Amino acid sequence: MPLPQKSEQPIDIKEYYSVNIGALWKGLRKEHISFWFLCAYFLFEYVRPQILYPSIDVLPWAFLFMLLALAAAFADKSVVWVGNPLNKLFVVMAIIIVLSGIFSYYPMVSWKDRNTMLTWVIVYFLLTSIVNTERRLILFLCAYLLFNLKMGQHGAYDWMRRGFSFASYGLIGSPGWFRNSGEFAIQMLIFGSLAIAFCVSFMEYWGRFKKWIFLICASTGYISVIGASSRGSQLALAIIVVWGLFKIRGGIKFLIVVIALAVALYHLLPEEQIKRFEDSGDDTTSLQRLAYWKIGIELAKENPVLGIGYGNWMPYVSKLYPEGVGPLKIVQVPHSIYIQAAAEMGYTGLFWFVLMILSAFYVNAKTRKIIKGSNKNYITFISFGLDAGLVGFIVAGAFVTVLYYPFFWIQIAMIAMLNNVASRLAKEEPKNL
Repeated sequence: MPLPQKSEQPIDIKEYYSVNIGALWKGLRKEHISFWFLCAYFLFEYVRPQILYPSIDVLPWAFLFMLLALAAAFADKSVVWVGNPLNKLFVVMAIIIVLSGIFSYYPMVSWKDRNTMLTWVIVYFLLTSIVNTERRLILFLCAYLLFNLKMGQHGAYDWMRRGFSFASYGLIGSPGWFRNSGEFAIQMLIFGSLAIAFCVSFMEYWGRFKKWIFLICASTGYISVIGASSRGSQLALAIIVVWGLFKIRGGIKFLIVVIALAVALYHLLPEEQIKRFEDSGDDTTSLQRLAYWKIGIELAKENPVLGIGYGNWMPYVSKLYPEGVGPLKIVQVPHSIYIQAAAEMGYTGLFWFVLMILSAFYVNAKTRKIIKGSNKNYITFISFGLDAGLVGFIVAGAFVTVLYYPFFWIQIAMIAMLNNVASRLAKEEPKNL
């Protein structure tokens, strides 16, 4: 007769709050393989170890893990379709992009870039469907922040190593989406905001040593923004602080941490960077951007419904202005997510993009309302962190061409994900909520 097996005790959720590595690993081992594949996708998409270590660059790892997560999700009994206002908006936006590509001036160029937006559509629904419990939410946030910390600590270290001095090339992140200094700075705005919110959410469960270590790690995001020498992202950081003054009432601890860090970083701002702000609007870079924006507005007026087509800016403008544009007499990307949306997808795409932004803030506000008065206050802080990251994106994005980069699409996916988990907690634990 077999001996009775000792039943394994469930992990106390407060062990997750305290970021107990042993408990988190134990909990991760219990999660469905679909969740593992999803986290692996973010590792290979954000950190890009396959490029850092060429010996393993033998497969399209990020794409492969995305497909494996999608396939495994069908075997995960916990995965169900969850209604969210952002879902339909996302699908409609995808349809607008497809239509703009079909009716574009260069359909083959649009077709060539098809996998970019297709990836964000798939990842959006994977995130909102697979990360569907409180435990998975915390595990995913830990993984996502860890992957970003790899870039944050590298950026902060590089800036400190050069004596907090100015460099025209700024800082760079992982190969891929964040290699350019401006793009890296936007991701650090998103990371820094979420990391600080995470610290404020759970620091009452941490000892003094762990608290300071985590706060230092979180600060590397905003430190990297200053060191990256991107005026748009530095302006966005300032606006995040101002936004917090008016918006965050219940999250006063989060606001105090952000303001203190912002003041400290301002005093570290190199004189050369301050001079760049003073020259804004008159320097060559600003005049070049203004030239592109003027062209983009004209293209939107001439093609108001669906624009010139998804991904068509470079070939269309290059043909339209063979002699080049602006003081530099060259053709580059439009240097603004709003000009890019209007030019390539018309006023239809621009309107829908702005509607998605407003809806994301609405969903976060709804999340805070759902959780109000509960013992899950950390969800409120996390929602503020996601709001702050979105503020950073919409400000900094006005000066760079990153509409089809992961910033916005992953951000709204996490906003919908948080809302879904909050709604589920409200239904499953009414006594606690």
